[in-house]
Amino acid sequence: MKKMKPITRTVNLIIIISLVLGLGLTITYFSYNQNTELLATSQNNLHQQSDILYQSVKNAMLPGNAPVAVTLFNDIRDINPAYEIMLFRSNGVEAFSDNSTIETVNNNITNKVFDHRPASADSVMNISGNKAFNQTVAMRKTSSFQEKKEDETFFTIYKPLLNLPKCAVCHGSDHTVRGVIKISSNITPIVQRQEINTLIAGTFFIFLVLILTAFLTQFFKKKILQPVKHIGAVCTSVTGGDFNRRVEISNNDEIGVLGETVNTMVRGLYERFQLSKFVSSSTIDSLNSKKDGVKESITLFFSDIRSFTAYSEKKTPEEVVVNLNKILAFQTRIIHENGGDVDKYVGDEIVAIFSGKDKEINACRSALIIQKELNEKSTEIYDGLTVGIGINTGEVILGMIGSEERADFTVIGDHVNYASRLCDAAKPGEVIISQSVYENLDGKGIEVSKPYKIKVKGKEKFHKVYLLSPLKDGDL
Repeated sequence: MKKMKPITRTVNLIIIISLVLGLGLTITYFSYNQNTELLATSQNNLHQQSDILYQSVKNAMLPGNAPVAVTLFNDIRDINPAYEIMLFRSNGVEAFSDNSTIETVNNNITNKVFDHRPASADSVMNISGNKAFNQTVAMRKTSSFQEKKEDETFFTIYKPLLNLPKCAVCHGSDHTVRGVIKISSNITPIVQRQEINTLIAGTFFIFLVLILTAFLTQFFKKKILQPVKHIGAVCTSVTGGDFNRRVEISNNDEIGVLGETVNTMVRGLYERFQLSKFVSSSTIDSLNSKKDGVKESITLFFSDIRSFTAYSEKKTPEEVVVNLNKILAFQTRIIHENGGDVDKYVGDEIVAIFSGKDKEINACRSALIIQKELNEKSTEIYDGLTVGIGINTGEVILGMIGSEERADFTVIGDHVNYASRLCDAAKPGEVIISQSVYENLDGKGIEVSKPYKIKVKGKEKFHKVYLLSPLKDGDL
């Protein structure tokens, strides 16, 4: 038998997997959407600000008010140090760091000359090697990216300042992009908020899985597993012959219906078990196999209590029933122990059948043991009752005899009647066997007396029969 795998373990595993997948995907989805929305909102705001700054720079440049743009950049940096805004020429050099642009403009216009500014004392930044910057200049489109510097995260936008026709008057028409605005914002708080959201979602997920797992486990255990286990215990008890246990389930569901079905089954099995005490095993076997009438050679065993009518008149009904059941039960046990089957009880008479290779020896052994027991203990245990036994072997008909409402699987035929007549002829303590039985006892340790002839009711001729010799101590 394979080792049992507790269903509790499987149910718990299914619950955990279902919760992890279901809740995990749900919480991950909402957490991801929240974090994405948070970051997207920040980036959109930055893009809107870049558009505003673009228009501001462009409007400041058109009338030649570049210092206004420089002042704007400085003011923004002063207001929010985490917010960086810079302007680079198309070659990557920081704008307003020298007078090259002023000189170009002065060469292209004649009606106004811009004064030179003092050279910047700070180091001039050059980002010509920056991939995003070069891509912005080449594609003439805004580019944005997120980058991490040390322990901080920045979102940066490169927005091209196009050399429009009205701008080309001052800056010349030999280039398309005359500058790139760089706007960079420190989004570390937003990223940290994302991490906190993820941590909160993960903690909530674990807590929820544990709570729901405990709840669902207890629910399944109480509503399904324990009732099923109890049903299994009842079935095990029935298998062991205990029909007293019943399934006690209050569930008003499929489990409750199953419990009621099992209880009905147990009651039916108990009734059949009780019925088997009154019905021969051959009858029960015939019901299982649905056997029709067949011819078979068997050994028939008849045992009848002698002078039972006179005995019954002297005893009370209670004493009669007790002692009758006692002697019948004793004979039945011996018959079963020797491979026989009690076909029926007819008042104080037992009708048994033996089949198989050693049917004659088994029937005779049963008869001798019964007579030996009664010879030694009849007075002490069985209130002086004795029996006569007749045994015959022959071909009989076995089948369900009776009606649809009441029938019995029994034996009929001439050999049955003959065995009954031999029983009638046996005196108290005697066992009479037929010639057919004797012929199958040769060399099998059963002693018989010399044959003699008797005439039985219903037969015209005399029949040769034998008496079994009583058992001696140590025989069989």
